[in-house]
Amino acid sequence: MFAELLLMWMALSMYAISTVLATSGALFSRDKLVSLGVMAAAAGALFQVVSYAIRWMNVGHLPFLGFYEAVSEWTFATVVTLVIISWWRPKLRPLAVILMPMCLLALGSAMVADKSAGEVGVTLSSWWLVIHVIFTNLAHICFIVAFALAVAYLFRSRPGVGRMRAALDKLPAQEVVDDLSYRFAAVGLVFMGVMIVSGAIWANEAWGRYWGWDPIETWSLITWLAYALFLHCRLTLGWRGRKSAWMLVIVVPLLPFTLVGVPVLYDSIHAAYIQGF
Repeated sequence: MFAELLLMWMALSMYAISTVLATSGALFSRDKLVSLGVMAAAAGALFQVVSYAIRWMNVGHLPFLGFYEAVSEWTFATVVTLVIISWWRPKLRPLAVILMPMCLLALGSAMVADKSAGEVGVTLSSWWLVIHVIFTNLAHICFIVAFALAVAYLFRSRPGVGRMRAALDKLPAQEVVDDLSYRFAAVGLVFMGVMIVSGAIWANEAWGRYWGWDPIETWSLITWLAYALFLHCRLTLGWRGRKSAWMLVIVVPLLPFTLVGVPVLYDSIHAAYIQGF
């Protein structure tokens, strides 16, 4: 337990350093600092994956139960995605200015939450549960990256020039950023569809029903429909640019509300597996 938490605190420290480096690089127009910020994020992800592996061995199953584990794995997946897209397209590195503060705050909140390990009962032990968790994270990552690209687009579309604007201007052209945000959101919609279907199959195995209008089930469906509406507006009504970006910004709060808000506000059968607030 000590080694696991020490590594997680080291990861959190590296994410804090990454946030400072990336933000400083943006404010003072130092590309080198932004690149170092991405490298610090990668180092933090290494600490986190080792901590994650230790917890996996200690609890005997994939750590995905409770607020601490769920938010930790989301943070790790988001940081890894940032590192990958920064390597894939170096011009996207300035997204660290938006993504790393979010990851820092998320992991920081997880570190002060209940860290007791949950147990997966026999009725819940299924490969469908693993698939459900994997695609939950993939969907959330895609939506968060789409959100970050949308924020960058809106910030750059404002009149006037500032230091942060100058840093974000090093991203690809606005048309490219707009197209990437749409593509990430579209892929996220597909992944979320798989998440909902796999969750329904798992629920039938565990509870004897595919769908029960549980609050988290309902709000997951609402979130999927919101992003489906975004795609409809994009493809059918021709919404692009600022309209498309604003819609991605408006719908993204549904993600943390479904993960965090619903178990707090509603009596949900899922609350036992997303506990620890």
